[in-house]
Amino acid sequence: MVSFSLGFFLSKNYGTSGIVGGLLALLCFAIHGHFVTEFEGNFIVNYQGASAYSIVIPILSSIQLKALLKWSPKFPIWLGSVSPFLKEKLLLLLPFSLVFFSFFLWLPLLDLIGLYIAAVLQSLMKDSSVVELTAQRMLLSHAFWFVGVHGDNTYNLLFDSRFLTEDILPGISAKTFYDTFVLIGGTGCFVGLVLAAMLLPKRSHERHIAFLSIPFSVFNFCEIILYGLPIFLNPILMIPFFLTPIFNFVVAYWVLDAGWIPFNDIEISWMTPTLVNGWIVGNSWHAVALQGFLILINTAIYYPFLSWHHHRVNYQQSLEQLSEQLALTNAFNMQQESKYIARQSEQGHINKEIRAVITELSRGTLMLYYQPQVYSATTTCCGFEALLRLKTKDGNVVGPYFLDVLGAHHQSVLIDLWVIDTAAKDLEHFQQVGLKPCISINLHPDSLLKDDIVNRIIRRFKRYPKQLIIEVVESSYLSDRVNFIHHIEKLREHFIETALDDFGSGYSSLSMLADLPVNLVKLDKQFLDRCDSSSGFTLYSNVVKLLHDQGHRLVAEGVESHKQYEYVKSLGIEKIQGWYFEKALPLNEAIDFINRDSESIVRE
Repeated sequence: MVSFSLGFFLSKNYGTSGIVGGLLALLCFAIHGHFVTEFEGNFIVNYQGASAYSIVIPILSSIQLKALLKWSPKFPIWLGSVSPFLKEKLLLLLPFSLVFFSFFLWLPLLDLIGLYIAAVLQSLMKDSSVVELTAQRMLLSHAFWFVGVHGDNTYNLLFDSRFLTEDILPGISAKTFYDTFVLIGGTGCFVGLVLAAMLLPKRSHERHIAFLSIPFSVFNFCEIILYGLPIFLNPILMIPFFLTPIFNFVVAYWVLDAGWIPFNDIEISWMTPTLVNGWIVGNSWHAVALQGFLILINTAIYYPFLSWHHHRVNYQQSLEQLSEQLALTNAFNMQQESKYIARQSEQGHINKEIRAVITELSRGTLMLYYQPQVYSATTTCCGFEALLRLKTKDGNVVGPYFLDVLGAHHQSVLIDLWVIDTAAKDLEHFQQVGLKPCISINLHPDSLLKDDIVNRIIRRFKRYPKQLIIEVVESSYLSDRVNFIHHIEKLREHFIETALDDFGSGYSSLSMLADLPVNLVKLDKQFLDRCDSSSGFTLYSNVVKLLHDQGHRLVAEGVESHKQYEYVKSLGIEKIQGWYFEKALPLNEAIDFINRDSESIVRE
């Protein structure tokens, strides 16, 4: 389980297939990790001997797989007609095989390194007292558990544990002291963690895992919490995981050494429940009271870290759920998630606003509505603008209030990818009913600066030449002029037009527009609304004339009255969009709108 999980998540973070990475790690561990060994002619499962390799092998296999995928040949001629899914798997065969066979060289070297480290540690621990040996065992076994291997088994494999039968204090063995007063609830002192988790919100992941673990934690089994929460390789919970047993060790040793609590020279099973073992060893309520005090402190230590972890996990799960809902590729999903986590780690906190938006999106359903655009001269339909809508969990359909928040936190790419894919699917639906409309989609400025997204647009719309217009704002141009113009020209080569959106708002510049390879300009609604005044009327008219003189075609947005329609028509503006003709419609209603106005759409 550890090998597969570690291989899976490491490979995903490296941008490769998580399933392939997990299977590779599991196969390498099973064959090379001494998990199955031969003894007297029979094959046996070697739990202890294989523990350390369950971590080392997945790390090495994931790193090697990533490196080999980067440098392995892509065979473009042989695999040119193969589906992308099958092509991805075929290209993994050679790196997969090379990584597997590489462990015939790695394992002997790793065995030597492990034996050398064990020998050095044993020599350092040779003259230690029982107290020192017990403390060293506590720290090393917790370190082994933290990286995912069985701490006690691995320690017993590498070091001599016979000291546990010796007295750590007169009248009590190291093992009894350790099991009774240090590991309260098993490795990591998880009784305190369970109580701390119960103070979190009812539906929290941490509380749910803690509740499931109670039957096991009572008998000091730690695996449910260790791998389910997880503690395993979790940097947030690493500090309390080590701090609680250290605190218990120091306090319990000091109290018992001072003679404040009597105890019996008795051996008990490590599975004896907390408080019960205290009563047996102490034969009074004093030892039980000491355990109760340690549990309270352990709870106080764990709580702030669990609370922090809860906020992090709640956001991560919402983002992952949203990405899966939007059907994004694993590689891009993990790339965006990794970048976001890195930024948030630097900031030291997660913004509540973006967390709320992501959670709301993950619980709702995104949709594209289509607002008709008409020729001003004939009022016949010439296409649609695709507008984003969110159907919330209570059934209401709302506008894209979340776009500004996502843009501020560099998460708009998630939405843009969904818009691109959904618009392509909707054009296919139009085509199936015999229609070929031109649709406009809005993308965030960052998206048109990315090569992979531009290539995705070209790939998804190659079947629909001259049926896509991408609306962008001037900030795209301002941030990276050369790259922006290059991508516009590349899209134009594939019959995808770009329109400048919201002209007349913000910092629109006629001189800047003259430098852009854009022929279509959309005049902002706010610009038109100012025409009620004489100065606004004059400005709008002159801007339209200047844009026409520069060779631009125009779309008037926000036309909501007959007066506005007559005005923009008189100026010779080619296309009109607004509630005067129709609001934004769901796909099926947009098709009905076309059918009511069939003269405008070229049919197959």
